Amino acid sequence: SELTSPSGLGLQFQFSRTQDQDVHILQAQLWLYLRVPQDLVASLTLRIFLAGGEGDLVGGNRTLLSERRLSAKGSGWHAFTLMPALQSFFGGERRTLRLELESHGDGGDIMAIVNASRSHQPFLVAEAKVREPGHHVAKRSLRCSQNSNLCCRKDYYVDFRDIGWNDWIIKPEGYQINYCVGQCPLHVAGSPGMASSFHTAVFNLVKANNIQASGHSCCVPTRRRPLSVLYFDRNSNIVKTDIPDMIVDACGCS
Repeated sequence: SELTSPSGLGLQFQFSRTQDQDVHILQAQLWLYLRVPQDLVASLTLRIFLAGGEGDLVGGNRTLLSERRLSAKGSGWHAFTLMPALQSFFGGERRTLRLELESHGDGGDIMAIVNASRSHQPFLVAEAKVREPGHHVAKRSLRCSQNSNLCCRKDYYVDFRDIGWNDWIIKPEGYQINYCVGQCPLHVAGSPGMASSFHTAVFNLVKANNIQASGHSCCVPTRRRPLSVLYFDRNSNIVKTDIPDMIVDACGCS
């Protein structure tokens, strides 16, 4: 961040992407922690601009992204939606996103209001869809079809509002959890492509050939991946973490 004027603040965000990537922004929000004395109500109008090229002077060529009248009582986080004008940045060649903030009102200068400490520094949350020319997503797993009763991956989306987690999780608003369902007949469970491991494949082939063995095969996750989450901790700090094994990508027979 940098001071641009008594009522202005400049923010810079660095992005990295390959040259051939086509980025489409689905939604974007700027989060600011406003620091307000306990006994004061700060009334101000906050404007957020997309600055021009990296060599442009402050206050020069810029586009208004968001404007809001705030009446902030006490310190806390505030989110500002920046779409749709932000898409113009991601459609260009620049890698540094420059935003300018202006405040007008009785809340004092913006540097005194916007808390830029390490735990409360401004940050940008953007949900994007990235397309790469000539790139096709590999089939991850046998997905359940309407008529299949064999072991497969069932796609399932969880909205955090439905389970009461939306009051502490900032992003995402939900995610594709998926789960495994279906039968594991011995002739299927003994296939290396369907078994959860080569040990399982061999063991199920042993059972299929009537060699004395006990146990039943179950449809279980064979590949998972983490979920990136932004959330508030008990001290109102915003934390980003990767929670392992949250998304089921593939299923197989145990």
